[in-house]
Amino acid sequence: MNGWLLDTNVIAEVSGARPDPKVAKWIESVPEHNLYLSILTIGEYQKGIHHLPPGDKRRPRLQRAVAALEARFAGRVLSVSDQIVLRWGAISGEVKRLTGHSPSVIDTLLAATVIEHDLYLATRNVADVANSGASVFNPWKDDPQLFLP
Repeated sequence: MNGWLLDTNVIAEVSGARPDPKVAKWIESVPEHNLYLSILTIGEYQKGIHHLPPGDKRRPRLQRAVAALEARFAGRVLSVSDQIVLRWGAISGEVKRLTGHSPSVIDTLLAATVIEHDLYLATRNVADVANSGASVFNPWKDDPQLFLP
């Protein structure tokens, strides 16, 4: 594996006022160049900002936080390519066939991204990517020594 794709819940955790100590310790131990974001995470933040009323006082602060996140991960924000979309289709169809339920689009796109880029997916939402074939790491529970890039 070449590094870690951080799900939105991991970024939100370490950006909060009191992050979980285990998650904070893990992310501080990983070399910055091994951490990646998906453009989908930036999109999720944009969705949250634009869900707020136009005059909401939190908007400017959140917009600055997203800009800082984009700057921090410059060159390490992964797009959704044709190959990722094709992989997502296969994963989604397989999961629906196995479980009888359509999986989350965002979560399975993240799973497809890590498979295509040979990364681990760092997320709390392990159940959301079960049966996807992605290598999944839960920084709240898993031992990082078992997941070395």
